[in-house]
Amino acid sequence: MKYLKIIFLLFINSLVFSQTSFRSKLTLSPHIGIGWAIPPFVSGDNSNLVLKPNYLKNNLAGNIVTSSGLTKPVYKITNTLGLDANYSLNNHWSANIGASRSMQLSILNDPAPVKISNTTQYNSWIFAYKYTSLLVGARYTQNYNFVQCNIHYSSNIKQAIQSDDGSGSGVTTNGNGLTTTIISQNLHPIIISPEYGITGATSFDLPMELSVGLHIPTTAFFKAKALLIRNNASIAENTLRFTQTALWFRIRVPLTIWTKKPEQIKPAIQEKESKPASTKSVEYEGKKITIGEKVILKNIQFEQVKAILTPAAMSELDRVQKLMEQSASMILQITGHTSDEGDRNANIELSLARAKACKEYLVKKGIKPNRIQVRGIGPDSPISK
Repeated sequence: MKYLKIIFLLFINSLVFSQTSFRSKLTLSPHIGIGWAIPPFVSGDNSNLVLKPNYLKNNLAGNIVTSSGLTKPVYKITNTLGLDANYSLNNHWSANIGASRSMQLSILNDPAPVKISNTTQYNSWIFAYKYTSLLVGARYTQNYNFVQCNIHYSSNIKQAIQSDDGSGSGVTTNGNGLTTTIISQNLHPIIISPEYGITGATSFDLPMELSVGLHIPTTAFFKAKALLIRNNASIAENTLRFTQTALWFRIRVPLTIWTKKPEQIKPAIQEKESKPASTKSVEYEGKKITIGEKVILKNIQFEQVKAILTPAAMSELDRVQKLMEQSASMILQITGHTSDEGDRNANIELSLARAKACKEYLVKKGIKPNRIQVRGIGPDSPISK
């Protein structure tokens, strides 16, 4: 309970400091992942005789030969699921808090399979652990990419499976098998979880995040002795240390549940403003435009996540160029917009890049740079569907 209070206070503190930011947003992100657990460290006098780590398998736990003589595969996949809350603090930084349930599976092979009967034998041993953890951390987002690091406090770690028969102590039938004895254990370890991912991936009209990350325990979960029994006699012994590091591939679906917008929308990035133009009004495309009035240039469209002008956009800007040449004192402000898909901060930067692309085109056509201001407001003020 003490750790829960500390995590809660840290999160509330981040909310208080974030109120000075340009805009706040809270998202909830359910996630699911599959992964690969690094097998435990094995040491002993006869480790090659008893157990050897299998570094490649953690979805096929092993094969069991049944009494009928058929081989039955045992499947178990390292997996995780949970729910994260992410609160934006500024353009790039946000705070994380959440909870997750993880199962980490390790496979150990026995070079000399344990024969339970004439028709049944065990070739592999499963060591799996389940735990629920509370987390707190921070995320940095830039251009549809993010890196984050969370600190997990795990609750009671349980041995979900310890051997193929599920008995929790190994198989010792007809005087043959494997037993394990716990020497020490840490049921509440701290786990560090660095992660890298991409935002803005979409499927079924839902925003999605794809990421890869690690769970790195600061201490071993368990330390145990494994004893191999043949014909009612102990023939070899291993020491097992289950640090249980795991590599995860995650899918998140961030859902915005609360947003605080500023009273007056301002661009996150804006070039230095020039003095207002003395021209009172101009005519564009047969319509009279006064100072301060907005004109939507519908022909200036961009491909997703790009700021490259199309031929249609260049033709539109050619008409803007002629207008500026006719009114030498006129100053324009070009504002870029995006949809609300993906990360807002990345969208603001993208919209500014698009506005700058328009300005650069006009400057190359002979318009002086100080006559054009640019803004990027991302998804804050939609102008089309």
